[in-house]
Amino acid sequence: MPRRRWIVLRIAVPESYQDLLLGLLIPLGFNGFLQHDETVECSITERRWNPRLRTKVEEVLLRFADQFGGLDLPYVVTRVREENWNQRWESQVGIVEATPHIVIKPSWKKLRKKDKGKVVLHIDPKMAFGTGHHETTRLCLLMLEDLVHDQGAVLDFGCGTGVLAIAAAKLGARKVWGIDNDSWAIPNARENVKKNRVRDRVRIILGGIDRIPKKRFPLIVANIDLPTITATIRRLVGHITPGGVIVFSGVLETDLEQLVALTARNRLVALQFIKENEWIAAAFARA
Repeated sequence: MPRRRWIVLRIAVPESYQDLLLGLLIPLGFNGFLQHDETVECSITERRWNPRLRTKVEEVLLRFADQFGGLDLPYVVTRVREENWNQRWESQVGIVEATPHIVIKPSWKKLRKKDKGKVVLHIDPKMAFGTGHHETTRLCLLMLEDLVHDQGAVLDFGCGTGVLAIAAAKLGARKVWGIDNDSWAIPNARENVKKNRVRDRVRIILGGIDRIPKKRFPLIVANIDLPTITATIRRLVGHITPGGVIVFSGVLETDLEQLVALTARNRLVALQFIKENEWIAAAFARA
């Protein structure tokens, strides 16, 4: 049987933006992602590649470039024969030292001796956001280390692979809800919850803001983007206990002033800001 032919897009994009861009390409049907320092490759079967899809891709790249300050995102299209994309991808994903005390390990990697005694998150990312390679995930984990102290309940809004929800449980939270509106993310997150043996404490839900349980949380973490924060902040604040804390990430340093103004209008008081490269995570308390 002849092997299928694939279209591979090789897009020039800085590493810190790659996961966000892939999240926009997945709904168009792309898979088999390979990430490098300054480029990302994504594949789709040749029969699905047509002028209409190419136009959609170019629209996505144009909007993305405008959103992040006029990035230049040139791409090259090549045709290749079928190969084991998963094998190539798995060979590139390694153990991530997310914080001095937390490591993220895919199931096919052996734990290193130097990681003994650390909090180990067993995460197979597949198609969902949250490998630990992105600054925003690491920043959230740093925040969680300080903020999770036997919390009664934690909400991870936009949970992706479930990495933050699982981390909250392993750091001491008694009950954690993870919610995401990406249907690709939910089975991956649930599988990761099972791998980490925290099914008794972590529940993963498919949906958006309306699917949040009708309760309040002493801690909410939302590793999303500024437009989503803007659209959901009022509802999210309504789910925070008085004096509770919400952590926002997925925000560029250039958008920090806008975020601070937005949170002030919603009766949130700034507690802490941390930065890695151009990305910011910020913790706010409900007044």
